[in-house]
Amino acid sequence: MAARGLAMQNVNKDFGDVHAVRDLTLEIEEGEFLVLVGPSGCGKTTALRMIAGLEEPTSGSIFIGERDVTDVQPRDRDIAMVFQSYALYPHMTVFDNLAFGLKQRKTPQHEREARVAEAAKMLDIEHLLKRRPKELSGGQRQRVALGRAIVRRPKAFLMDEPLSNLDAQLRLHTRAEIARLHRQLGTTIVYVTHDQVEAMTLGTRIAVMKDGLLQQLDTPKRLYDAPANTFVAGFIGSPAMNLLHGWLTRTGEGIVFHSADTSFLLDGEAAGRATTDEVTLGLRPEHFERRPGSQRQGGISGEVILLELLGSDLFATIRHGAGQLTARLDPSADVSFGETITLVPQPQHALLFDRATGVLL
Repeated sequence: MAARGLAMQNVNKDFGDVHAVRDLTLEIEEGEFLVLVGPSGCGKTTALRMIAGLEEPTSGSIFIGERDVTDVQPRDRDIAMVFQSYALYPHMTVFDNLAFGLKQRKTPQHEREARVAEAAKMLDIEHLLKRRPKELSGGQRQRVALGRAIVRRPKAFLMDEPLSNLDAQLRLHTRAEIARLHRQLGTTIVYVTHDQVEAMTLGTRIAVMKDGLLQQLDTPKRLYDAPANTFVAGFIGSPAMNLLHGWLTRTGEGIVFHSADTSFLLDGEAAGRATTDEVTLGLRPEHFERRPGSQRQGGISGEVILLELLGSDLFATIRHGAGQLTARLDPSADVSFGETITLVPQPQHALLFDRATGVLL
């Protein structure tokens, strides 16, 4: 059994009448990269701040390793936090910013210098050590903020949307740097973001939150292939999973899904999980074909209202009788705005959710 890095057991946090985090239980293995993701106000940052000791839980327990730190001061928790705002001291050089925490802990000077040199080399900021923060780019400042955490050699890193102030190109580069650092250091990381692409590319596992509640904790692949409910299905994936409300009927051929403007035969495995006839059907954009429907397999026709050409992918969004859906097409496909096209679902990839509860069947 893997050693425990961090744990939250039945943790709640209330701000007056606002329930920011509700009965949150997480077991994070030592060396794991766990991402907390969800929309604004879902409780992910509050959860991270409780791990850090910056917020006190209303109830529940928090562990770092096997140690209960629920009532332990932040400075005594053996964690290092990287903030969205960098939080560098403007009057200090990069070297002094990196060494400041070690100096406060009265680490011997020769060890401070060795740790700073090691972190600077790891982050490729050795040539910046004599500069001050105002002389650095955004990406360089973020690397200094990461370096200040690395020199601490903590039990865990806590990162609160550390890339949100960077432009798109720098976000990609720094994301790759963080992934490389995790492989190199092997330290537990808990990372908060609202960007599900960031979550999918960084996390060993991802905890999806909504309204203070944990919706699903799983690997990126499992979240994508088998979302626990329609919220996770619609949140994870870019573009998101298409959700069609409809109902099931039984025929001599099998179980047929019907919606406002299509019907098609489901494969046995997907239909066999159905415990109700009122369902929501989920299909990823890549699980449609642009071709005429057949007797056994209906198509969904609609007007093209959005085309997104992303090099190797072309995403076409159509407006149909029951709403909108997005399909991934061949980038060489001859399709234009305003055109009516027919998209045929691949039923073997369909997921069925209970329409009343949103839970995967």
